[in-house]
Amino acid sequence: MPSNFKTFKYAFLGTLLFVVTLITAYQFLYGIPQKKCEAAGNWWSFRYRECAHPIALEDITGRHRKAAASTSAASAAPAAASASAARHP
Repeated sequence: MPSNFKTFKYAFLGTLLFVVTLITAYQFLYGIPQKKCEAAGNWWSFRYRECAHPIALEDITGRHRKAAASTSAASAAPAAASASAARHP
C-alpha cells in the first residue's frame, strides 16, 4: 500500500499557506488602516473600509454652542440669585 504521507504533507502545507495569506490580507486591508485611523482620533468603518472624521453638531445645524450655553446660564442665574438672597436676611 503506498504511503499517503506526501499527500497529507502537501495538503497541510497548502492549507497553512492559505490561512497565513488570509490573515496577512486581513491585516493589510483592515487591521493596519483601522489602527492608523483610530490613532488619528477618527472613526473606522468595517463595511466600507474607510476612515471618517467626526462632524460637530454645530456644523450640521448651524447653531453655535455659545448661544445654548448663554441661555442655560441665563436660566441658572435667577435661581442662583434667589438662593443667595435666601441666605442673607
